[in-house]
Amino acid sequence: MAAEMMSGKPLKVEVIENATVVGFGEGKARGISRPAAVFGATGKPVALAQCWRDSRTRVTTTPPLPALAPTETLPGTWLFGGMLYAHFGHFLCESTGRLWGLDLADAKIAGVLFYPKKQVTWERRFLKPALPWLEIAGVTVPVRLALAPLRVERLLVPAQGFGTGDMIQGAPEFHTFVRKHFGVAVAPAGPEKIFISRSRLFSKRGRILGEIALERWLAAEGYSIFHPQDHPIETQIAQYKAARQVISTDCSALHLAAFFAQPQDRVAIIARRPGPTVDDFVTHYGAFSGIKPLVLNTIRSLYTYDGAKLGQMSEVFSEVDFAALHTGLAEAGFVSRSAAWQDPSPAEIKAELTELGEKLGSPIRAMDKNAA
Repeated sequence: MAAEMMSGKPLKVEVIENATVVGFGEGKARGISRPAAVFGATGKPVALAQCWRDSRTRVTTTPPLPALAPTETLPGTWLFGGMLYAHFGHFLCESTGRLWGLDLADAKIAGVLFYPKKQVTWERRFLKPALPWLEIAGVTVPVRLALAPLRVERLLVPAQGFGTGDMIQGAPEFHTFVRKHFGVAVAPAGPEKIFISRSRLFSKRGRILGEIALERWLAAEGYSIFHPQDHPIETQIAQYKAARQVISTDCSALHLAAFFAQPQDRVAIIARRPGPTVDDFVTHYGAFSGIKPLVLNTIRSLYTYDGAKLGQMSEVFSEVDFAALHTGLAEAGFVSRSAAWQDPSPAEIKAELTELGEKLGSPIRAMDKNAA
């Protein structure tokens, strides 16, 4: 349970003989939570296998034990990995949280078993993009998904040692695992000053308006513009290991970068959405490297479109005060005190919103910033 991590005590691990793992159980999903569970040989659900986003938000609820016995049994000892996400940020923060169990002494683990986030027909199709992520995170054994109920000869269920919100600081066991395994074979490579950009992401992903202009200003200040999605994860890690000064809007890439930051590094985060999400990045950096990032929130207006996911404001477009942003970065020594950066004109903002709306097939509309 999430309480295990939040207690500050050593994380627990339970050994379940003849376990039944149900990735998709009977019942309806409620919000982000769906029926999924691990059951012991007597049919009792294993509470430690519940999956969490933070210490108050479960992403699994316990369904009934299936009436029919599983048709497949996995022999040997397997590690329960929790929920496997295809979204990179949730993968980093939630799907890695139990991997510390791979270091359990003399476990002789045959593989890692996950609940899949999505119900798919072909296991390999869902796993293929995630396997490089898992390998770089330290998984060197086979990986399986509980698409249908599975019987496992022996299942190790470690407590979840990482998450979002108040779980983002990570448990000591998780910190140790990250330092020992995560990207250890990747050597630093790349510029020391980078701006992590979202300008090339597909249109539905939120961003700040006028980001292309921001790229030009920062390039003139000696920053290399880095587009993480254009590179394999090994290249991303190499760049983050090499970077000594990072500027970025709040985005999933910062969670990966935070694993490799050094105490002397400097990080500035430009808020692109309202709400407490930016605090996760601040806490993540502080817990793993002792860095306190500079946070600059100069949001003036917010825009959205029909069908946007607004739970975490990840698919909103924000208009920011570039002059105030420049001042904040200059005062902190990230950029020089050159001429103030000029905001895009109303016509330029309108043109960018029109282009985004055409790509999305939905008109972009203004949001109430205070209601967001």
